[in-house]
Amino acid sequence: MRKPMAYRIHCLSVMFKMRLLKKIRLKSPTWYRKKCVNKAKLEAKERDNWTCQKCGKPVEGKNAHGSHIYNEGTYKSMSADVDNILTMCYYDHINWWHKNPLEASEWFKTKYPELYKTLRERARKTQIINWQKRYETQ
Repeated sequence: MRKPMAYRIHCLSVMFKMRLLKKIRLKSPTWYRKKCVNKAKLEAKERDNWTCQKCGKPVEGKNAHGSHIYNEGTYKSMSADVDNILTMCYYDHINWWHKNPLEASEWFKTKYPELYKTLRERARKTQIINWQKRYETQ
C-alpha cells in the first residue's frame, strides 16, 4: 500500500533539510586542527627543501611524509607546530621512525640538539588553542 501524499512530501522536505544542514554545518575543532596540521606539514617540507632528513634523498608526492617529533595524539597543541615536523621519505618514516622510536629519538637529539631542547620545553607547557581562529588567520 502506498503512503499518503502528505507523508511523502514530508519525507522529501526532511531529506532536503538534512542535505542543506550538511552543507552549512559548522566545522568541529578537530576539522580545523587537521587543516592546520596539513598546512604545517607543507611548510615543513618546503623548509626542508623536500629532502628526507634521515637519508638525504629528495622526496615528492606520496613519498614525502611530514613526521611529528612529539606525536599528535598526546601533544595536540604541538600538532600544527612546524618545528615539531620533519620531512621524511616513506621508508624512513614508516620502517625506521615508527619501528625504532628509541633509536630515532637518539638520532634526533644528536642531529638537532637545540631544536630538541626547544620542543621539550614546549611539550611541558599546557596550551589551549582555538583551532578555528588559527586556521582563519593563516
